[in-house]
Parts: sequence; structure tokens; C-alpha cells
Amino acid sequence: MVGAADLFLRGAVTSATVNGTVLLLLAGGVMGYVSRLTDDAEARLQRAVELEAATRERERLARGIHDSVLQVLALVQRRGTELGGEAAELGRLAGEQEAVLRSLVGVHDTAAAAGTADLRLLLGRYGSPRVTVSSPATPVLLPAAVAAEVAAAAGSALDNVTVHGGPAARAWVLVEQEPDAVTVSIRDDGPGIAPGRLAEAAASGRLGVAQSIQGRIRDLGGTVAISGGPGQGTEVELRVPVPRLG
Repeated sequence: MVGAADLFLRGAVTSATVNGTVLLLLAGGVMGYVSRLTDDAEARLQRAVELEAATRERERLARGIHDSVLQVLALVQRRGTELGGEAAELGRLAGEQEAVLRSLVGVHDTAAAAGTADLRLLLGRYGSPRVTVSSPATPVLLPAAVAAEVAAAAGSALDNVTVHGGPAARAWVLVEQEPDAVTVSIRDDGPGIAPGRLAEAAASGRLGVAQSIQGRIRDLGGTVAISGGPGQGTEVELRVPVPRLG
């Protein structure tokens, strides 16, 4: 508008009118860019302040839980094991809850962007005296929907360990992060899978593995590898590509 008014007043197109209009456009673009950078910086600062406050509150709660709830659960587990019988079962349940609470208060959610989730936190909830979860020390960030599907597939694999291996079967969950993919391995010491058993289950309409595990990962563009034999336990490897987080 200023350039048009200048042109109207001068009555002709000159180098002065052209240069003035170009400079005004450049100044407007620069001011807009600086304004956007300022808004982004303010939003990042706000998220950092909120994260720091959440971390401090989490640490405060973790200290309280450690000094009270975890100590009581550990005592119940120890005394239940000593007494035996039904008390031993109560002790086992108390031990499982203690492990879950320790995993929840021991790993901090450091997801920096909205819409992302730390896969370590989702998988850590499956930790118990018979399920060992090992993950990197740094956050494994994925889009929230992707992380939820991967965790659900891993949970289905762990459910199969209980169903087919019994309550005494142990399982190990390993999370590995690569530049372009995340791999979650679930290994157990159960009876293993007979050759052709998965195909027979799918043909008979039992689609637990085909849908709950393979279907989920396939929809994410990933792959599932299942290995093991009778008496050798089973290993399920979930591998999904890492989408670009913008």
C-alpha cells in the first residue's frame, strides 16, 4: 500500500519507487520471520519450564513412594515368602506391584515435542519379577500413536508367554534404537513354538499373533520375526521405522 501510494504521488515508475517497494517487502518479511522465531522461542521456553516443574514434582513423589509404599510392598513380599502358602501368593503380587512402581518412578518422561511418547515408559509398565525390561538410557521418542501400537504388540507377545508358558515363565524385553528404526525383542524361556503352529492357529481362526502382533506392526510399515522351537523358548522381534519428527 505504501509503495502504491508512492507511485501514485510520483506519477511514474522510477528506481526510487521500485527500490522503496522492494525494501518495504524485505522489511516486512524479516519482521514476520523474527516474530515467528520469537513465538517459537517463547513456546519452547514454556515447555521447558513445564517439564522442569513436572520433573521436580515427579522426583518429590518418587521420594515419598520410595520411603513408604515401596518399603511396605517389599516387606509384604519378604514376609509372604517366609510364611508360604496363600501368603506367598500375596507376596508375589506385592513384588510385581513394587517392580511396576519402581519402573514408573525411575524413568522420567523427557518427550520434548507434543504428540510424541517415550517408548521406554510404555514398555516399562510391563516390568515385573518375571519380566525384565532393558532399554537405552536416553529417551526412545516416537509419535504417540506409533509408540502405543508397538507397546500393545509387545504386550500381546508377553500375554502369550503367560498363556503358553504358564505363570512361572520368564521373559526379557530389549529395546534397541537405531538412526532409522526401533527394534523391540521379546524372548522367553517357555516351551517354544512347534513348526507350523502359527499357520495352523491362523487357519483355525485364532488370530492373536496374526492380528495383535503382526497386524499392528505391519500397519506401521514394520516387520515381525518369530523364532524358536520346542523346548527352546520363543523370541519375537518387532522392528518399526522411525518417522521423521517435525
